[in-house]
Amino acid sequence: VMLNVDVARTNTNDQYQTLKDPVSKLYTTNSECSIEFEAMILPASKEEGILIKKRYAVFNEDGTLAELKGFEIKRRGELKLIKVFQAEVFDKFLHGSTLEECYAAVASVANRWLDLLDNQGIDISDSELLGFISESSTMSKSLVDYGEQKSCAVTTAKRLAEFLGDSMVKDKGLHCQYIVAREPQGTPVSERAVPVAIFETD
Repeated sequence: VMLNVDVARTNTNDQYQTLKDPVSKLYTTNSECSIEFEAMILPASKEEGILIKKRYAVFNEDGTLAELKGFEIKRRGELKLIKVFQAEVFDKFLHGSTLEECYAAVASVANRWLDLLDNQGIDISDSELLGFISESSTMSKSLVDYGEQKSCAVTTAKRLAEFLGDSMVKDKGLHCQYIVAREPQGTPVSERAVPVAIFETD
């Protein structure tokens, strides 16, 4: 709220004039809040009165992104599906000449990715689908050094050991690529990690 107040206070032009009648040179005067960016996109909270983390996208007048804060596309280790989706959505935010046209352009991207999830990736290859929905992390220590610690990477390494043998996970630096299964429901996320390597064998 304070950001909007400060922007309005320091950047509002109260003498913004628009030509209405070229013959009589008649102008209308109104207030416009003009800042150096074409658009600033702020996600809304799902519930009234609930604060969300600082997340915003700021666009330059030429349509390029000036600044991006708090979105998954900037973070390491996030799902590729989310990163690609956000990149495509941001590219559509300045499309169209009206708000409705902008919403339609953004919705076309959202609907396409929703269709991919609804039909369980039937229209793309298995390897491409796994690339979109898998996560990965690199273990800084050997599996035995983690002891009883629980994490998706540790579970993945243990299942790789069962699948490929202990020699595959004895060294540090193991790259663990996995998906998080829906089942069994009610169990911790760390216990539902499944190595991608299992799906890549005959």
